[in-house]
Amino acid sequence: MSLFPAYSDETQSKQFSETLPNSTATSSQWLENTSFPAEGLHLASQGVGKALANPTSETDTSVDSCDNEVSSNSRDSLKQITSSRKKEKLKKHTIQETRSANLLDFTGNEDFYVDKKRANQYNAVRTLHKPACPRYRIKYQVLGPKYFVSAKQKSKRYYHNSSLAIDGEKISDTKCYPLTENEYTLQLGELNRKTVENCRDIQSWLDLIVLQDRNPYKWSRLRVAEKKIDYIEKALKFHPSNDELYKVYIATITQCYTSHDVSKMLDAMLSKDPHNLNLWQAQIMCTQGTMARCTVPDVMRIYERCMKKIFHKQVQPSSSAQLDSDSVMMHLFYTLSLFLRQSGLYEQFFALIKLGIELNIPDNTAILDDLQPRIQDETTLVEYEELILQSGLPMNEIWLRVEKLRQGFYFLPFPGDSAKCSDPQRIVFNEDVCHYVYPLKSRENSFKLLLLILKLLKLPFIHTHCLTDQLEGDTDAIEDMLAVYVNPNYNWCSEQMDFFQSLYDFSKEMACSPTFLNHCIGHELYTDCLQKFLTNCSKAYEQVDERKRLVFLMLWCRFHHLLLILEKINKKFNADFAKKGRKMFKALLKHQSNRKCLTLYVEFARYEYEAEAPMEMVDNIFKSLIESYNQDENLSSELAYAYLTYAEILLKSQDIRRACQLISAYALECNVDNDIPSPRKLIALNIMKEKVEQIIKIEESVRIMLLEQYILPDNTLTQVKMYCLLLYALNQKQQALEYMQKILLKFNFSGNPRHQFLREQCFEIYVNLLQLPGGNSYISYSLVQQSIAEALKVYPNNVFLLHKWGSQSSLPWYKLRKGYMTIDPSIKCVILLIALARCRFIRSLSLNVKSVDSRVALMATHADIGYHEVVVRQRVLNLFKFLMQSHMSSTVSSTQPLFTSLRRNSLFWRCYLRCLSDQSCSFELSKQCLLTALDECPWSKALYLDGATFVPQELSHLQDLIIEKQLRIYALPEELEILRER
Repeated sequence: MSLFPAYSDETQSKQFSETLPNSTATSSQWLENTSFPAEGLHLASQGVGKALANPTSETDTSVDSCDNEVSSNSRDSLKQITSSRKKEKLKKHTIQETRSANLLDFTGNEDFYVDKKRANQYNAVRTLHKPACPRYRIKYQVLGPKYFVSAKQKSKRYYHNSSLAIDGEKISDTKCYPLTENEYTLQLGELNRKTVENCRDIQSWLDLIVLQDRNPYKWSRLRVAEKKIDYIEKALKFHPSNDELYKVYIATITQCYTSHDVSKMLDAMLSKDPHNLNLWQAQIMCTQGTMARCTVPDVMRIYERCMKKIFHKQVQPSSSAQLDSDSVMMHLFYTLSLFLRQSGLYEQFFALIKLGIELNIPDNTAILDDLQPRIQDETTLVEYEELILQSGLPMNEIWLRVEKLRQGFYFLPFPGDSAKCSDPQRIVFNEDVCHYVYPLKSRENSFKLLLLILKLLKLPFIHTHCLTDQLEGDTDAIEDMLAVYVNPNYNWCSEQMDFFQSLYDFSKEMACSPTFLNHCIGHELYTDCLQKFLTNCSKAYEQVDERKRLVFLMLWCRFHHLLLILEKINKKFNADFAKKGRKMFKALLKHQSNRKCLTLYVEFARYEYEAEAPMEMVDNIFKSLIESYNQDENLSSELAYAYLTYAEILLKSQDIRRACQLISAYALECNVDNDIPSPRKLIALNIMKEKVEQIIKIEESVRIMLLEQYILPDNTLTQVKMYCLLLYALNQKQQALEYMQKILLKFNFSGNPRHQFLREQCFEIYVNLLQLPGGNSYISYSLVQQSIAEALKVYPNNVFLLHKWGSQSSLPWYKLRKGYMTIDPSIKCVILLIALARCRFIRSLSLNVKSVDSRVALMATHADIGYHEVVVRQRVLNLFKFLMQSHMSSTVSSTQPLFTSLRRNSLFWRCYLRCLSDQSCSFELSKQCLLTALDECPWSKALYLDGATFVPQELSHLQDLIIEKQLRIYALPEELEILRER
């Protein structure tokens, strides 16, 4: 039926009309067309019914009768309510109310019904008593940093702000809750008064700017930003060129305005202060880090303007920032070179390096001559390309392989005639890069420039936090993580080979050509290039500075040591490889200037030991070195380093007695082969203690730290190590630990770079001592973990300590992850966590498969591997989600430069994309991740290549983007089509 009876059919209207009384009055015809006829209602009062039935009766009579009946009904109902209340007090559960019939809107014959009356019987449930459920609280354990109330206080139902704690330290959660209007007005007036009374106080201005985020009003983000910018501009009048104000200004405008508006605002600020590095960095990243604005020529143009302005300002004799001029120019040179390398423009990258060396290194002929491509290498490249073109692979895979292959071979600029080169982009003239390189004022800074170039060339030699701070922090090269393999402190500790293997496997997956890792085709070219570059850099400092020359030779030795370890981890080590390395070492030692360098002979002996040479050969090398240089007082520190290295090798070979005898012979200045009794060893221990205390007393007043001291063996650390090793060999491990704790307290001065370096190295020695087996004391796992965590709080970029934390097999995964996340999460932590997840849950089971004999057990093990792969994938993805949320929310207030943050690191996004794109992948999710990554790092060519691998359906769009951004592309699709058809 219809919802309203007035619009129903005629048959239904007749039924209603039969029930109506016959009335001839024309005024009552409207009752026949009602939506809700009164006849269907069960009226409670007959008087009302009569009044409706006899509408022509006298008005006065009907009104009086209705009033009487209503008044009588009201009195009766009042009595009924009072009586029911009395009954309810006497018998609570036996309430019997007499209710009048419900007045319904319908007759009950309709199909549609509206229930407007509530059922009162559901208001009370008599079967349950209060409380209906037990009183207990559920506490969920979550991964990551735990936020909890600082003390067991009485819980309050209503609160406005709370004091949270992380590891016992209270923090104020001021960003989450706005102030009340009275509090905001009070603080605003107080800060305004402070800025008026003392306008030179920068902290009052900063507090006033931060206060705008806690306003109690519902202001838009744009209005808050405008107020903050207004205060910043006022503060800059009293504090011109203040870096803190500029950082807050940059963070505010990048959060609230578009990149086009940000660029205009930064241009306005640069017109007032054209020599500020922070403003120029923000202007560069405004173009470089925006997908719609990023093109290589535009970014290079901004770099050209920036370097020109800053260099000409520092050339002026009235400049007050003259001492910082070289560091600023080297920083700009480093960031520009890194941008070229990440964009795939290796020809411009190496041309820029060559021009920088030519301007700032005196004897640079040998360096420049060896940075030239060879003709025979191009012949090898053509052969590999023919194999790929004839392989029958799909076109997208052919393009990807040819692109990576040419990138691994064509990284050096073409030196000859342009007519002989098929690719004109390989030809780079000095005029193309001369606007981006300037001469340094001090020749001393040329050494730092060479170290920065080595870092740009992906040479893994930075393994300490102090050296990382000196050389521009993290990069996107995963090869930097391999520096842990050549750390000198790893010589006398138990190595975690599974962890090494997992880290190396992941490094091979994420490495970009050109690289020295042996899984890439053409890695020999890049390896030879690095070796020649190191030897030529050492030649540039011959008869100029012997210690700086020795630095490059030490890096050459450690690089060969790294290649040897990687071959052993990759299980490709053979006698031919060891013979080739031994031959190169001997050729280096035969050089006239290296024949009397004791440190190089020590490195050669260590290489022989790692190359699995007989122990007698290693003993003969060390004994001949000690006999030859034992009487030379000028080489006392080098001789001590030889003794220490020999003792570490003996400890690694589980020969503690000979190690004790060796260090005792050094202290007593006697022959190594002599048998030293126990009383004489105690005398040697006292002599070593006096020598160490004397050296430490001298170090307490030293405040100068040279750059080469971070790389060369340090005499103070050598003596401390030898004394601790002698204590350990004499079964006095507890005394050695106590002595190291005293040294750590003595060097606890944050403002002294020399003390910071010594303290970091002493932490490494202390952690190694804790993990050495045996001794006269029991060392708990919690003490080791607490010591590593304490060291990582101070030195979060120390690769050795990061690796040691991951090697704690007794730690569950959530504690391991929390340890990495409580410190400042860097790309190193992310890589180590991924390698640890694979090592713990997949690799250990994969190794057990080989030892399983039963077929049923083998199937069960394979099922476990599949399950653990899913677990590892989910854990790694949760890690990335946590990092993305935390870093996206903290980038606004971050004090680090924008280009060094984690979200601007292309390696972070590449790791995320690779972990998403496995056999359980979703192409839509991978595509979304790729788009987000390209929006954050649109200049990274490695991201485009990974996108072509994991999101192949978007290959044509990615190729168009590479060409649009003017990144380096070696193989055009049209060219490969022609080559394949031949």
